[in-house]
Amino acid sequence: MAGGDDRLSELPDDLLRRVLHFVPLKEAASTTALSRRWRAPLWLSSGGVNLETGIENVYYSRRDDSARFFSSRDAYVSAAARTLDAVDVPVTRLTIRLDSDLNESVDDFLSWPPRDKDKVVSSYTNLIDVTLSHRAARSVEELRIVANDPADEYYLFDTRGCLYTVTLHTLPLETLRTLELTRCKGLLYPRQAAAIVLPRLSSLRLSHCEQHLSSLQRVIDAAPVLDAVHLESVLIDATDKDDAPPTPSPNTRRLRCPAATVLVLDSCTWEEKNYSHTYGYSVVDVHALKIDAPRLRRFRYKGPLPSFSFSPQPLELEQVVLDFSGRANNRKKKDLDRDLETFWRFARSFSTTKEMRLKVNHLEDIAVLTEARRVELLPAFRRLEHLEIQGAHSIKGKAATMTILNMLRCCPVLTALRINLTASEQQDNASNEKGVPGTRIPHKEIQIAALLGPSHLYQCLKSSLTRVGLQFRLGKSDCLGGKLIKFFAENAMVLKELYIDGGDENLCEQMNPKTEKWNSKRRKSGATSFVVLPLQR
Repeated sequence: MAGGDDRLSELPDDLLRRVLHFVPLKEAASTTALSRRWRAPLWLSSGGVNLETGIENVYYSRRDDSARFFSSRDAYVSAAARTLDAVDVPVTRLTIRLDSDLNESVDDFLSWPPRDKDKVVSSYTNLIDVTLSHRAARSVEELRIVANDPADEYYLFDTRGCLYTVTLHTLPLETLRTLELTRCKGLLYPRQAAAIVLPRLSSLRLSHCEQHLSSLQRVIDAAPVLDAVHLESVLIDATDKDDAPPTPSPNTRRLRCPAATVLVLDSCTWEEKNYSHTYGYSVVDVHALKIDAPRLRRFRYKGPLPSFSFSPQPLELEQVVLDFSGRANNRKKKDLDRDLETFWRFARSFSTTKEMRLKVNHLEDIAVLTEARRVELLPAFRRLEHLEIQGAHSIKGKAATMTILNMLRCCPVLTALRINLTASEQQDNASNEKGVPGTRIPHKEIQIAALLGPSHLYQCLKSSLTRVGLQFRLGKSDCLGGKLIKFFAENAMVLKELYIDGGDENLCEQMNPKTEKWNSKRRKSGATSFVVLPLQR
């Protein structure tokens, strides 16, 4: 609103309804007081209902607190029912959001037994089920349930933060397209229920949840068009259940996503319980996971180096994002040789992708330093056109250079490369060069040009690599970033654009004289000329 003009009220009703589709209930209802234009409650015909409530912390030793708590539960159900009764059109988007300073208060608010010490204290047991059972909620296409959203918190995963369960048969099965649950302690598939089908479910997102693998698999199997599966900070219990099919080998599990084209596994924990008659049970990590997602086009993973494999291998991958940074991949007390094999074995699963973004703690950790090991471990990314690598490197170490050359060797049709370097002065430079027997680089191989080897092994430098981006911290004259600039200027024969960010905004201008000399030599050898430009972060 400017100069007394009400621009918002001038919008057509259909556009205003679309805006109100996403607005919390209290704010949406209050729009009727804005002006005459808003007196007709447009929010009732927006198709979206966003139920939000704050829950008071409860101290059950205080009688007034306890009575007020149970009264607030009943009031929530009544308010939700009145809202759903009042809507003029079918509700297609339903959001249930609850917030409290204490997780225990949310848990009690959502799921409290109707009797307490032989006294009836509440008319309802599970408020999620009660809300979803309303007739107006049976046509919902997008359902989101959030309890104490951790999005703006530093959140260390703890299953005590999981606050409610959702049973599959309570959902609007026929119409549901999108299901997003935050801090759910189980999306449950009833064991004795008849076959359940979610014919239109195309997107499933679990965030900061606890979930049993067998129930998750049944949900996926019940959704024939489930295109996107997002698991973010989920504790996945892979313990066998009595009715689960036997696994091929101990500690090996399978996740089947036959229709998925998008799969995200972000900061998840995979574990199972080993039961003993003497000691109860112990929790162990899942040693291996086989993923069956033949239609996969986009995959994102963040977490420790996994013993995962794809069977069958996806043939039409478009983008793979792998993030192995963080404390889970700290090199202390690690078997470096085993981790090296695990990384390249996992990377081999994505040999058909067109784009890859890779982030590691230390570039040295994934360097394959001998020719025999390179022949054994390195895959061929025959479709990879865009590659981004990010990681720290030792100022004194040389193995980071080999990591970059390893990747160039693997990518014969690479057209665009971006390398983001961060220096790690405290890093133990000898960790990979000396820590694994037989992998120390001879001094004569330290220079980048000498490391190239036979030119036919680096086809992308000869015929396809046209754009390179380098981000580094400008320091000593022999810094790796400076060496890489020289390397690509002299060896990338079809290079057209070299983007650099060395922390000095004048660096590109300062390099112009050197660039002219490089281009003069390149033209004589039949190579293309290139320009140096600032890299956008």
